[in-house]
Amino acid sequence: MKKHKRTSVKVPKSSIVLNLEPIMTLRNIPHPSAFLIKQGLNRGSVGKMLKGEAVQLNFQQLTTLCFALNCTPNDLFSLREMNLPELHALKALPEFVPKAKKTSVTEWLAGKSVAEIKELMQQ
Repeated sequence: MKKHKRTSVKVPKSSIVLNLEPIMTLRNIPHPSAFLIKQGLNRGSVGKMLKGEAVQLNFQQLTTLCFALNCTPNDLFSLREMNLPELHALKALPEFVPKAKKTSVTEWLAGKSVAEIKELMQQ
């Protein structure tokens, strides 16, 4: 049987998101990738999971995550831009907040004037 790449689900359009960052922070896991790979998850899947780009998750992966992180499936998922009726059960999930892009020193300095930089250096 030939495998076909899934093209129907686009990451930004997925409304329910696997969001591992809060639970990893709560569990004080300094190296999430290494931790998840050590639990037996595939390196490629781990990368997508940690970036919030995973579009599918099987029950084995879900069980592994819940067991390793001592949590329930509800602790792993968030909602991204989903319009739901007022009393919908999915409203119990937290809102997905993407990680802010890290700014390099060069990018940060590019928005500052010379006077601002001199003032910062004197502090």
